[in-house]
Amino acid sequence: MKFKAIVFCSGILLAHNFVAKAQQNPINNVCNSIEQNVPTPWGPLREGDVNFSKRVVRIIDLREKQNQVLMYPKNALPSLLYDAIKTRKLVPFKNDSCTSVYSPEKVLSFGTDTQYVENPDINNPDNVKTDTIITPFDPLRQIYKLRIVEDWYYDKKHSSFSIKILSIAPVYKMKIAGVDLGDQDLCVFRYYYNNVAKPKDVRNLLAKKCIFNRQNDAALMSFDAFFEGRYFSSYVIKVSNQFDFYIKDQAEYRDNGVGAILENQLLQDELMKREHDEYDN
Repeated sequence: MKFKAIVFCSGILLAHNFVAKAQQNPINNVCNSIEQNVPTPWGPLREGDVNFSKRVVRIIDLREKQNQVLMYPKNALPSLLYDAIKTRKLVPFKNDSCTSVYSPEKVLSFGTDTQYVENPDINNPDNVKTDTIITPFDPLRQIYKLRIVEDWYYDKKHSSFSIKILSIAPVYKMKIAGVDLGDQDLCVFRYYYNNVAKPKDVRNLLAKKCIFNRQNDAALMSFDAFFEGRYFSSYVIKVSNQFDFYIKDQAEYRDNGVGAILENQLLQDELMKREHDEYDN
């Protein structure tokens, strides 16, 4: 009888410990479960079935409320991308065509701000000594936008209007000697090469990482699902044109910020209108 009681108590303790361990950090268990994920391939596409196509460049501002899930401190996208450069999990390209490559060391040297400050010499007030202040690059603080290049196209065979992201570029404010020189691409990452999940394409990384879910901690999804589902907020800065100009570079908008914003919205509306027109036809 005593033996049965001991076995019963031991069973209760084991069950309690198992439940306690399972409840310690269920979110980590969910996140770890997607480490083997691979991107879901896009549907097959034949060139002759593309009835309409436009190359679009847009900006995702990470400071906007809808996009702030990408900046969750424990799993922020800028940090994931920057760490992937360090560990050589991603290939940093120089341009949108992804034909020229940076070395990881070169990219990691970007964004470091060196300032030279003159201070009086405490030992000799008549002399001035120059102090060098080096501020290392902080991706979580300095990367605040993503520049996305994508193709909008209509597939007449499947009667579907689709969008394919081609590349993603983290954007930071460039500073030299404390002087703000404006936005600059850190590098360009190839999103998904020819509908094949190559190991060093950014979509392959995003499919294995969890994004924060505001509504439900137990129902996290991958960054890949976030981008493919287009849950982000963004605005258009360029649509393919004969001069290959960004909107801000066009003569009528160089000194007209409000006009450029309205043109951004107009181009977006025209693309959506074209989508409806294709379905109507």
